Amino acid sequence: MEGRRLVYTIFEGLEPPRPPVHVESDDKRFEASLSDLLGAGVRVADWRSFFEVGGPFHRREGESLGEWLDRVDPSGYSWPDPGEAAAAAVEGFLKRVRGLAEGKFLVLKVLGPTETAEGFFAPPRGGRGAELGQMAHRFGFGAFYLLDRAKALRIYGRIAEVVLEVVKAGSELEGVDAVRIADDAATYAGPAYSRSFYEEAYFPWHERFAAAARSAGKRAILHCDGDLRKGGLLERLARTYDGLHPLDVAPKPSLPDALQWASEVAALRGSAGSAVFFTGAPVELVFNDSVGVDEFLQVPRALLESHGLRFLVLATTHSEYPLRSYREELPRRKAEALRQLALKLARG
Repeated sequence: MEGRRLVYTIFEGLEPPRPPVHVESDDKRFEASLSDLLGAGVRVADWRSFFEVGGPFHRREGESLGEWLDRVDPSGYSWPDPGEAAAAAVEGFLKRVRGLAEGKFLVLKVLGPTETAEGFFAPPRGGRGAELGQMAHRFGFGAFYLLDRAKALRIYGRIAEVVLEVVKAGSELEGVDAVRIADDAATYAGPAYSRSFYEEAYFPWHERFAAAARSAGKRAILHCDGDLRKGGLLERLARTYDGLHPLDVAPKPSLPDALQWASEVAALRGSAGSAVFFTGAPVELVFNDSVGVDEFLQVPRALLESHGLRFLVLATTHSEYPLRSYREELPRRKAEALRQLALKLARG
């Protein structure tokens, strides 16, 4: 069975002949070679630089709290036209997947408004963060929301309007099977924002994103890091989205930790209804050079045994670590072994 049909079997709640596999990678050719799914991200071009040079609303060095609050003016920023921004974003997506998507369940990945808002408030990247290519945000938007809720909601709404147009445009693309919104809103300690923020901003907008994808006949998936078991996040998001990724509910620095994590993920099934889980292969172990291939495979095996094949895609929890690559022999062998594990189940 081709990958695309196999994934649809999972969304339909049927028992698949084998688990679908998704090894996410910045190298789309490598991803396509091992995966039943292929995903590529889009970003609004006007906002891409915020993750390097800092966002327009970040608190400047030496700026008092009052000066910062006064300076941040949603109407003073030149917001992009949502339609034009969406058209440019999906054009870039098509270039990335061209020639690679045949037979694959194709996923258009969009950065959500919460992470984007944090980019607007992120300071310039420097030091180790710049070297690793990581965003430098310190929940500046979350802090601003607590200090000036009205302004924060205006900023969030303007961002979300653009994201919604990207979701709509991506959902209309022929060949796209799902839209995945990446919008972290939790840490390992649980919800990262106040309850009021989820109720008046996060949940309502995400319901609109999911509805837009479904209205075009596409599946809606959420990528959200952190422990979703707390604050009722899992139940609410599982009702909103068709799929959840990566179920990153606990740290997994070692094999015993990862095996415990797999057990905890399986236990979430009862609270998640029919939402498909995209998880099972923690990148912490993929890029842990002290963990061998056979040890690594214990984790997806344990999840399959305790969770079952229905409503599950065996997926890496994230793409490559900064400065790491599947060109390295051991990570590549682990990724290949994940694929072989799934194929052997089909033969067995």
